[in-house]
Amino acid sequence: MKGYSRLKVLLEKEIKDLFRDRKALLTTVLLPLISLPSIGVFTLLLISQQPVNIALIDEDNSYYVNPELNVAMSSEWVVGNLTLAFTSRGYSVVNLPSRSEALENNSIDLIIIIPSGFSRNATSVDSVGQVEILRRANVQPALNAEGVARGILNAISVNLSLIKIARLYEKAGLDPGVFKPEAFRDPVSTGPTILLSPEGERVGVEAELRTYIARLLVIAFAFVVTPASAFVIDGIIGERQRKTLELLLASPASLGEILAAKIIVATILGLLASLADITALLAYVGSLVLAYGGQLFILLDPGLLLLHSVTSFFTILVTVAIATPFITRTRGIRSAGNVAGLITSVAIVFFFLGFFIDFPKLEANVLNMLQIIPYTQSILSVQNYIYGRPDLSIINLLALALLSSLILLIAVKTVDKEKILLTQD
Repeated sequence: MKGYSRLKVLLEKEIKDLFRDRKALLTTVLLPLISLPSIGVFTLLLISQQPVNIALIDEDNSYYVNPELNVAMSSEWVVGNLTLAFTSRGYSVVNLPSRSEALENNSIDLIIIIPSGFSRNATSVDSVGQVEILRRANVQPALNAEGVARGILNAISVNLSLIKIARLYEKAGLDPGVFKPEAFRDPVSTGPTILLSPEGERVGVEAELRTYIARLLVIAFAFVVTPASAFVIDGIIGERQRKTLELLLASPASLGEILAAKIIVATILGLLASLADITALLAYVGSLVLAYGGQLFILLDPGLLLLHSVTSFFTILVTVAIATPFITRTRGIRSAGNVAGLITSVAIVFFFLGFFIDFPKLEANVLNMLQIIPYTQSILSVQNYIYGRPDLSIINLLALALLSSLILLIAVKTVDKEKILLTQD
């Protein structure tokens, strides 16, 4: 009971120290809340301020009616449709008389050329109306404009092909009642992709979006371990440099209790950072979803968010516990930061792997080897939940909690009081 009372006093002391350092606290919590949503807002604003200049060149400049099929095409009409599509999306469009003029103008990002003979070829039965698209390789927004152009041209192509097929059908003397243009234009079709849950049930696109959110949450683990490590460094090396560590070690509290209190409070700081990261992440993705006409509620999975918070706590705890024995043996804050940075780098590597790789799908022998590394349990806890295996997710979380507690125990038991005091800058 005395040990519990001492730990309680130490925790109160560390929490007071944490909240006294308002700059560190505000930086840890407010920075992600401000930075990620700001990225989304400024991205949208700057995209609107980065105009794409498009040149339309009509070398054909003709209206042609195919005498055999009685099908008409006008290059001017095609240019008009492209102009309307571009201007309605805020692109700058200019009509130029020649391609050489467009090529020599460095401000032109996308060039669309209607070659001579386009209208005649597009309406014939033995040729194709070709449209040339030239894009500056170093202008990313021009890629979106190219997609708009290809979409408009594809729609024109589909409609024209249906008309031509109908005319050929009439010339063949076939019954119009059984006419199906799709049978000619698309004789083989795959149909839309059907999304399935891990249990084999049909799901909507929101299921894929939740999976994407889960992958982002795995990466978010990488950004919550660093603040906790920095707090432990200041709590040990900083106190030693301020000559206050001797007073703590002279108290009735054991070295293990002192370190445990510092590690637990550092973990709480990391958890606050984790909650801020989640909030910022949802705000960022939510703004994009709403911008494209989606619904924000599809992002909200309370079970996943709760699981991520608990997993973050033990992920931070195990990271700080691993780093503590090394931190206590370093001479200064810079050395301690280097050691903590090395350990957190290993964690970051795993979390980025968790974004690209489905750990539950790994071969059993490979996965079994990786499971001795605590960060594997963090990733599996989130990914198994998304795979519809909450039982395995809980097992992974319990394994992570056990590993973090075991490593914490080893950390506080293997630290030498004399080495902490005798290590000097």
